[in-house]
Amino acid sequence: MSKYIHSFRDFLFEQEVPGVPGETSTSPKKEKQFTFIFMDESEKDKFKKKKYPDGSTEVTFPSYALTQTEIDDWAKENIVATSENKLTDSLLDLRRKNISDIVSGKKVNIAKEDVPFIEKLRNALSTDLFGRKEPDIVVIFAKDGVPMTDDVDVTFIKYRK
Repeated sequence: MSKYIHSFRDFLFEQEVPGVPGETSTSPKKEKQFTFIFMDESEKDKFKKKKYPDGSTEVTFPSYALTQTEIDDWAKENIVATSENKLTDSLLDLRRKNISDIVSGKKVNIAKEDVPFIEKLRNALSTDLFGRKEPDIVVIFAKDGVPMTDDVDVTFIKYRK
């Protein structure tokens, strides 16, 4: 009978220390995903819309998710110098950093020089060659055109061709 009775102190120690002492966690750390949508001014008519009496408009956009590693790997493979763009190494690094910052939400203003690479990223994502498609996101445009959504971690990539 005494082998089934243990000290309460042992029970408390067992609750405080998860797993076996000296054993490391086997689950890898997950990298943060960036969820984003593309809002191209010229393609507003392609998306499903709903108008409200107060003048606001609801538009449903497809959303995508990428990790920082995926963004960086894609940028290294796809943002390259060609005979058309004639980019130097320093400009290539700048364009790669800009794309990474735009997708992660660190950079808001998109330069004209970045738009072709944004289009290239969008095409790669929309054809399911790269990244993950997420559930569609509903964006409500107020009467004055300001976009809003209920989703918290979403980056709006808004640009003009």
